[in-house]
Order: sequence, then C-alpha cells, then structure tokens
Amino acid sequence: MQTLEFTKQALERSTKAVTMRPAVGQYTHKSIAAIEDGTRCYVRDKHFEIVTDVPPSIGGNGGAPTPGALMRCALSSCAAIGIKLWAARADIQIDYVEVEVEGDVDARGEMGVDDQIVPGFLDLRLNISIRSNADPAAIKRAIDQSIKYSPLIDAFSREHKIQTALEIAAGDDKKEGVISHA
Repeated sequence: MQTLEFTKQALERSTKAVTMRPAVGQYTHKSIAAIEDGTRCYVRDKHFEIVTDVPPSIGGNGGAPTPGALMRCALSSCAAIGIKLWAARADIQIDYVEVEVEGDVDARGEMGVDDQIVPGFLDLRLNISIRSNADPAAIKRAIDQSIKYSPLIDAFSREHKIQTALEIAAGDDKKEGVISHA
C-alpha cells in the first residue's frame, strides 16, 4: 500500500524536475484505435490495450464498454486520483474517495436528427464522496486545487483545435502497426 509520504515525495520529485527542466514535462500522448469487422474497436495506448463497442441499438454488439463509458471512467478516475494527489501534497490523509460522473445527453445530436443539439454531453456532473478525519476546509481546498489542475477536467472545459489527416489504401492493403485480432 502506498503511503501518503510516498505519494508526496514522488510528487515533489516530479514537480522539481519539470520546474528545473520544463522540457521533461512536454510530450505527446498517442492512442491508436482499429476496427476490422463490425464495431468492436481495439485501442492501444503504450503497452495497454482497451476494447470498446457500441450497443446493438446503434449497430454494435454491446460486448465492451462504449467510448462514452470509457470517457466517464477516465474523467472520474482522473478526478479521484487528482484529489488523492493534491491531498497528499497538503499532508491530508484521505481514506476513501469516490467520484461519480453523470452526463446528460440527447441522442438526436449524435444521430444527426437535429443540428441545434450538440452530439456530445449537454452537462457533466462530478459527485464526490470523501472519507477522512482531516479538516473539511482543508479537504475542500485540496479538491478545489485538484479540479483546477486536472488535465481531463481541463480537456472537457475548453475548446481544442482538432486536426485530421487521412490515408486511404486499397481494400487488400494492410497498414503496418494496426492492431489486428483476426
């Protein structure tokens, strides 16, 4: 089990490293998603592989979490981990943290039924539960800091420029490096 001190020291080392040499903290993340048949999608990120799908109601087989479910998982876990990290920085012992993400949708946007409705989430809510004997005001400050500096909360809170590149090969050609589960 990782201790509060272990986490705090790791954060201090990382903070010192990126403060002294900013280039250490500047990098690009990359995930690769590939589909051959149906809608079952294999995603690789570093050495991890994740499978996603969509429900039968929109043409999938529902055999894996949807990308939206993984997005909510990513957001809730990022928020929960961030709370633990910011609490550790402030020497606050948190025994348990739970972050529930709720997202409201209107499928008419995603289905192209009504261009006035966004295809994504209309609103997102983070419901946070904490178990700790620490001062509630100190816990609240740590949570506020974690939300302020959360990379995923930031990603969902502001607009990003998305660039696309396209490569089209003949149907018989296999692209090198694509995940294949034949």
